[in-house]
Amino acid sequence: MPKPEKPAPKSDKQKDKEKRKEDEYLDEALEETFPASDPIAPPKFDDSKN
Repeated sequence: MPKPEKPAPKSDKQKDKEKRKEDEYLDEALEETFPASDPIAPPKFDDSKN
């Protein structure tokens, strides 16, 4: 049985793009819960769908 291939390493540009996307999700989650006293519930960030 062949070994599963490892994903290619991500470039700094890809990492930056993913970080910005994740930050946007967190910002949106925070805006949607403000001013509630409950902690934010951000969506799960899964870059495997991109």
